Amino acid sequence: MITAVIIDDEQKNVSMLVGLLQQYCPQTMLLGTANSAAEGKKVIENLKPQLVFLDIEMPYGNGFDLLQSLPGLEAEVIFITAFDQYAINAFRYAALDYLLKPVNIEELEDAVVRAEQRITEKNTIRNYELLLHNKEEPDPAKQTIALKDRGQQHMVQLSEIMYIIADGSYTHIHTLTRVIVSTKNLKELENMLPQTIFCRIHHGHIVNKVHIARIQKGRGGSVTMKDGKVLEVAVRRKDDFLKMIRK
Repeated sequence: MITAVIIDDEQKNVSMLVGLLQQYCPQTMLLGTANSAAEGKKVIENLKPQLVFLDIEMPYGNGFDLLQSLPGLEAEVIFITAFDQYAINAFRYAALDYLLKPVNIEELEDAVVRAEQRITEKNTIRNYELLLHNKEEPDPAKQTIALKDRGQQHMVQLSEIMYIIADGSYTHIHTLTRVIVSTKNLKELENMLPQTIFCRIHHGHIVNKVHIARIQKGRGGSVTMKDGKVLEVAVRRKDDFLKMIRK
C-alpha cells in the first residue's frame, strides 16, 4: 500500500481521480486532497505522502511553484496536465510520469505501478528538479535528459549527445563520454529532441549537427562525426538535412 495525496484546483477533477484510484488502483491509500498550491504544500508537509498527484495549472501558484517551495520533497510525483506536445517533452526529458486530461485509466494504472515499484525499491528519484531546471533553461542545447541503461539512470545534457543509432527495438545513444543503450525507439527520440539541434538523416540514425566534422557529397551523401564515425544520409532526407545545416 502506498500513501497518496491529490492537488488540483478543480474539485470535479479531484472527485473523478479519487473514484478512479479507488476502482483501478487499490494499492493507493488516499491521505488527503488540496485545491491550491499553498494548501497543497501544507498537505504534503503534514501528511508526508509517498505519492503526489499534482495538477500543473492552478491559480495563485502552479504546480511548478509548489515543487520549488519543497526542495526536500522525497515523494514520487505524477503530473496531471493539459499541456501541449512541446511541454510534454519536458516531462519525458526528466523521465517523469504525467497524465493528460481527461485521465486515461490504463495510463493511470501504469503510472501508479511504476511509482509503486520505485517506492518499494526505495529508488525514489527527484527528477522533478531536472524538470524545473529545463523549464528555466532557454537554450535547448543546455537542457538535460534522463536516460536509463540497464537499470542505471544517466543525466545527459543534450549538447553532449553526438548521434543515435537504431538497433531493433533499442537505440544506442553515443555521447561524449559513453554509449547508452536505451529502450526508447528512434521515432520516440526524434519526436522529443529539438529539431534546431538534431536531425534524422536516415531511417537508422539521428545526428547532432554540432558534432558533424565533415559532409561528403553524393546521391545522398554521408557525414563524418567528430569521433570519426561515418553515417549515411538517406536520399529522401538530404534536402531537409542541408536546410537544417544552413540555418
